[in-house]
Amino acid sequence: MKIQFIVVGWHYHQHEFYKGLKVINEIAEEVNVFWSCHKDPPKFIKENFKYQLFPNVGEEFIAYQQAIEYLDIEDDTVCFFIHDDVIIKNWGFLNICLNKLNTHKFLGNCLNYSLEYFDPTDTDYVPQGISEEFDNKTVADYAQDETKKLFDKKLSPVIVIRGSFICCRYKDLKQIYGFEPRKEAWVGPEWSNIYQTYCYRGAKGLGKFGNMFMFMFSYKINKVFGPHSISYLSDRYLDSDFIYEMGRGEIIPDHPML
Repeated sequence: MKIQFIVVGWHYHQHEFYKGLKVINEIAEEVNVFWSCHKDPPKFIKENFKYQLFPNVGEEFIAYQQAIEYLDIEDDTVCFFIHDDVIIKNWGFLNICLNKLNTHKFLGNCLNYSLEYFDPTDTDYVPQGISEEFDNKTVADYAQDETKKLFDKKLSPVIVIRGSFICCRYKDLKQIYGFEPRKEAWVGPEWSNIYQTYCYRGAKGLGKFGNMFMFMFSYKINKVFGPHSISYLSDRYLDSDFIYEMGRGEIIPDHPML
């Protein structure tokens, strides 16, 4: 069995995490670490890991898709897709995840808020598209050609897995054709002088389409494997006994690390 870490390179400030990855990468022959970077990585990453600098589009879900298209991953490989701003409290999550994959298909770190329903055929969900091409389109119109048939009806409820940490076997990810959206929607945010931050078209910040891509990915899992195929390492939001997921590189005061 092989283990593949795919880390989104953006914040580059959790040095203890990166040192731990380096040790595991060096001592465990079955473990490989790859950085899917949306910003030029620092010297430590360049000198100690395989990496690729990709166009900065679509945040983590497209960074993950860019990586799996770049790499040659075997079907039985256990993949860990992870943000670079997480705090690792206990590396025991590796064994916990390997065991939980015997009963579940996809694992998240923290309990996430589920959706009462998600309707990818609703034209009112994102009336102003990520580009003009997608104005007045449905969520289903953002799907890949291979997956568009899946986004055909309202699903209720939808168990949601955050993009900060996803563990799965690669063969199960292949069964749902990886991550959404389609390449025509690989559009990056632009700087807004009004909000003084990077924003997607017609949005304040990144949440609008970032959340939509997360919901699309989760919808596919629910549709193909069922809602019980997703499990978590914790019943807390953002935090587990093993990992704390920062929000945009910062600890969230309303959801502190225990």
